[in-house]
Amino acid sequence: MKLITGLITALVILAPNAYAGLPAHRQANESFQDAKSRSRGNVLFSDLDSEFSGSGPESLAKPMSQLKLNEIPALSSYQELVAQFYFIRDSYFVKAGYTPRRLTWLFPDDGCYARAELAAEHLIMNHAISPKKVFAFGELHAATNNSPNGWVEWWYHVAVIYRVDNTAYVLDPALNPHQPLTLSQWGEAIGGDKTAVNYSICSKDAFDPDSACMQPPKIDEDMAEQEQEVFLPEEWNRILELGRDPEKELGNQPPWL
Repeated sequence: MKLITGLITALVILAPNAYAGLPAHRQANESFQDAKSRSRGNVLFSDLDSEFSGSGPESLAKPMSQLKLNEIPALSSYQELVAQFYFIRDSYFVKAGYTPRRLTWLFPDDGCYARAELAAEHLIMNHAISPKKVFAFGELHAATNNSPNGWVEWWYHVAVIYRVDNTAYVLDPALNPHQPLTLSQWGEAIGGDKTAVNYSICSKDAFDPDSACMQPPKIDEDMAEQEQEVFLPEEWNRILELGRDPEKELGNQPPWL
């Protein structure tokens, strides 16, 4: 299980191409099943989570129309929702070994599980209502200005979710850095209007598809931050690859300003 953090952390340092969470990236023309199998081959000790098969986010996933939105934590107003969105978008949460950095919203290719975990925990530390997480599974495809192709593809994606009244909203600046997306807008943004996609609403502690969905053991936040650090150089190099200035965009001039 992901509570065995000391050994996992040491092995992440020794084997920088291995991951503690399941990579989400789907290669060009790669099927959902092939991407899932490849991702599990890149993960440390993925077999330790086999006890959650049948109760994980993918096992409980269903069409969006079948989700029970009343199980999603409610905020008091849309203004409060936007304030929480700005908080996770603009805060410098990642500090260990680096100049303070925001979560890797400008590298959408992978790392959603680490971004969602750190976003959820820092929301709680900032005295927000505890969110839940929404997972999506399928041959996902999202348009983005932060990829040379103009898009990224995943076999799964995860972000934090709240609702205001009867409308569910996803806080996912990697997809839209300007505002929260309604759940249906989020589904469309990842290609759910073009291909079959299933969704699950899980505990804030569900880290990746190998976690239990409803009552997972809580992972160590140091491990989540170390996992996010894996993608910091990728984000920097991506901005360079796009002919932009990472010092500005990762500093006080992010592209959403």
